[in-house]
Amino acid sequence: MNNHRYTLETPRVTGRRQQKTTCPQCGRKSLVRYVDTENQYQYLHDAVGKCDHENSCGYHYKPSEFFRDHPQHRTQSADYRPMHLKTIEPKPEPLIAIDMDYVRKSCSTASTFWQWMTAIAPRLGADSEALRRVHEAYYIGTTKRGSVIFWQIDEQQQVHTGHIMSYNLQGHRNGYQNWTHAMLQKQQQLPSEYQPPKCFFGQHLLNEVDEEKKHEAVCIVESEKTALVMALIHPQYLWLATAGCGGLSPQKTACLQGRRVLLFPDSGCMEKWRTQMQQTTGIDWRI
Repeated sequence: MNNHRYTLETPRVTGRRQQKTTCPQCGRKSLVRYVDTENQYQYLHDAVGKCDHENSCGYHYKPSEFFRDHPQHRTQSADYRPMHLKTIEPKPEPLIAIDMDYVRKSCSTASTFWQWMTAIAPRLGADSEALRRVHEAYYIGTTKRGSVIFWQIDEQQQVHTGHIMSYNLQGHRNGYQNWTHAMLQKQQQLPSEYQPPKCFFGQHLLNEVDEEKKHEAVCIVESEKTALVMALIHPQYLWLATAGCGGLSPQKTACLQGRRVLLFPDSGCMEKWRTQMQQTTGIDWRI
């Protein structure tokens, strides 16, 4: 296979307007796909490309990785039509777990976000003890600059990454966001090309619910902020967050096998979530 046959789509290469599509990892319309330079610049596959949000997402599924994962599609025939391939989920990279010490050292109530949570708690009917339980259960972290860290930890207590976000005292985002794995890459503590398989925010709690709560539904929302607010209002349920509207892949939802799941998509995402969940098996889900 000619290594230079496939290239990222740009107007300079194809002579046409670039058409970005939805990124499989972050769910935003920010994926630049690879095109086949020997076949009228057709797209290799909708999952093969690079996300424009390099720092906050970092998704990059290369043609070489696609053909490694799906050797049956390796061909140079003139009638090859890659754009008609079935939907394929790229295989996630093996997890390089972040040391749990990073999580423990970051746990703090000093973030501006948690100041907002403390301020609204009385209006939600939550006392200081309820706040403490939620903060400790979800391992809420704080950076040196006061941003909040929403750690993604799986049910084996393996730390995948942490979603770093900045909020003001009114509970609104300030725009800044990052990921702990990206910061560790800059410090050369993780491989520069490594993209951790994402898990749900709060996933580590799946194996920690007591017997009385096991019959209750697992509730899934998009943002970590919503999950924490709802954990205060309805503590009888376990609240998880996808951290993006595209966060319901079969690999990610495998941890929900055999459970009853209630999904609360953000406005405009209902059909996207319904389509994603229809690809799963063994989950009793409702939207």
